[in-house]
Amino acid sequence: MAKCRVAPLKITTLPRLELMAAVIGVRITHFVMTSLELTSIPIHLWTDSQIVMYWIHSTKHLPPFVAHRIGEIHRLVPTASWHYCPTNENPADLLTRGLSFDQFASSQFWRHGPPWLPHKDKWPKWEHSPAFYLCALAGTVDDFIPADGLKPPNTGLHYIIPVTKYSTLFKLLAVTAYVLRFVFNCRHQQSLKKDTLSAEELRTARMAWIADCQKDVYWLEQDSLKRHNSKKRPLLVRQLRLFLDSDGFIRCGGRIHNAPISQLTKFPYLLPAKHPFTRLIVHDIHVKLCHCGLGSTVTALRQTYWVPTARQFVKSILHHCTICRRHSGKPYKPPDPAPLPKSRLQDVRPFTVTGVDFTGALYVKRGSEEIKAYVCLFTCATSRAVHLEIVEDLSTETFLLAFRRFVGRRSLPHLMISDNASTYEAAASELKNLFTSEVIATINRQGTTWQFIPKKAPWFGGFWERLIGLTKAAIKKTLGRAHVSLQVLQTIVVEVELTLNNRPLTYISDDIRDPQPLTPSHLLYGRSLTTLPYHLVAAEDLQDPSYNESNRLSKAAKVQSLLLNHFATWWKREYLTSLREYYQKPRNNKRGIKVGDVVLIHNEGPRLDWKLAVVEELIVGGDGLVRAANIRTSNGKTNRPIVKLFPLEVSSSDITSEQISHIPDDHATPLAQPDITSSDDNDTATNPRPIRTSARKAMGKFAEWADSLLVPPEDVGN
Repeated sequence: MAKCRVAPLKITTLPRLELMAAVIGVRITHFVMTSLELTSIPIHLWTDSQIVMYWIHSTKHLPPFVAHRIGEIHRLVPTASWHYCPTNENPADLLTRGLSFDQFASSQFWRHGPPWLPHKDKWPKWEHSPAFYLCALAGTVDDFIPADGLKPPNTGLHYIIPVTKYSTLFKLLAVTAYVLRFVFNCRHQQSLKKDTLSAEELRTARMAWIADCQKDVYWLEQDSLKRHNSKKRPLLVRQLRLFLDSDGFIRCGGRIHNAPISQLTKFPYLLPAKHPFTRLIVHDIHVKLCHCGLGSTVTALRQTYWVPTARQFVKSILHHCTICRRHSGKPYKPPDPAPLPKSRLQDVRPFTVTGVDFTGALYVKRGSEEIKAYVCLFTCATSRAVHLEIVEDLSTETFLLAFRRFVGRRSLPHLMISDNASTYEAAASELKNLFTSEVIATINRQGTTWQFIPKKAPWFGGFWERLIGLTKAAIKKTLGRAHVSLQVLQTIVVEVELTLNNRPLTYISDDIRDPQPLTPSHLLYGRSLTTLPYHLVAAEDLQDPSYNESNRLSKAAKVQSLLLNHFATWWKREYLTSLREYYQKPRNNKRGIKVGDVVLIHNEGPRLDWKLAVVEELIVGGDGLVRAANIRTSNGKTNRPIVKLFPLEVSSSDITSEQISHIPDDHATPLAQPDITSSDDNDTATNPRPIRTSARKAMGKFAEWADSLLVPPEDVGN
């Protein structure tokens, strides 16, 4: 396996080109070892540049170009042994210096390397053995400045106590303080510490972690400051005017020495961004400030610490704060609108695909009392025609009777589409069980299929919701505040139906020579319902005995059929093409939701009363985009559109089903939320369920465990 690169256009020295060649060889070696999973075999690398050999084993300051590449070499192959190969015995020079194809194909030197390669005792010897430099490196650790990218030995507090296992700063400091107390008690048997952790012990633990972070990340700057070398100092030292205080901590300088503030604020401790300990400090400040915003958190952080790129770092932590996301988080972003379904674009007879919905309650007079009445709307998905029925209640029997009247007048539909819950809170309890299995079974026996849209997503049924709005507006404007009888209301509703079926579907031209716009009544009857169904007949034609012959009736039927076909062609040519006129700004189609996410379910109540749920399945549309999801709550399974789901940046693997149903109201925990109420189809705000006895005992044990962190172990002094 070989790899070669062309020299860069920027003129550079030959030793640097040799160093780049060594880096290429190291990368190939690392790739081969990783691919073949070779971990415990000796590695021997060769170079014909003695300067590169010096650089690899050097303990001095090196230029940045050289230091970065030497650091990569040591990082990728830390256990490799480097050897010197004479230039005239280096097979890599065959390609860099050039040779003919015939020479290359017959070259045994390229295939097998120099003849001494299989015999280790015949390997060339370099004047300055690498062992000399390795021994010098191991013997002068204190004087070694790792400018070549080598990091000091892996020692420190973070190798004893893993920071990532602790969710709060106090837990980490308490455990660290107990570890330091254990070390103190082992060294001082005569004065054992057994009391509760003191503030001084917690402060000592904090300072130990600050020192450990600085040594782990800023070891190069720390060594430079110890040497008091003003030449070739790291960039961060010069930018922040870093210095070591009397205790050996790296502090930041500045130009506010004379400001009337504390010394700690003038010269804050330097902490690395994206470090686990720094994350815990920012989270602790954020919680203590009652989950304040970005500016307040950064201001409080800079009273004691200085973190490079602090604003971006704090912003990322606040973005993942579960409490903040629960109170002010945003829902998933919806993708682009889906293509119109096939059922809305097919040239089929009217009411083949029908949507059904109810309006709100209307009050009518019956004698001296008022009763409720509802309008049941049936609308065609293709012709946009409507059929309105007055019903006195929302029972199953009443709806089936209205459906039978609709079928008797309009024909039996092939597909019925509806909501599975009402959007009106007043009628929610009555509509909850309306479209039950009894209704669906009765309709399915007649050859009609029933489909539902996702819950709480009325825009999925926009082609009937729009007509529901037009119907309600027309009735309200006609009746005003008048209370009419049921018969009067039925008459008004039929007239509203006539008006809606005569509304234009295509563009209304200002030119008198253009035809009238297409209306749903044209597709239903072949004419507008506001015109006479026949032409004026002269009086002498009525006396003609042959005027009503059967051939004239057949001709009228053919004319009617031609008219319907003409309007159907008109519908395809003008109405369908006009559906693309609606323009909406393109959205981000990246899939943010995934299975296992813990989400809040939006409802009209206070945000603290919203329920928690886990995403179990994504509902993918025909275009491959997700617009709804099946979710699991504490009371069962349901579905919601993704714009009604608010992510908490928590996975279901982090919590249990019991935590979904009962989450304590404690902001110190990652999932501290109010208790979860039952989830029904209406998602109305209800009182929280009482906490179970088992949950109360579990929370009590958790509290005892948290209190035990403040009490020293019994076997500390044993």
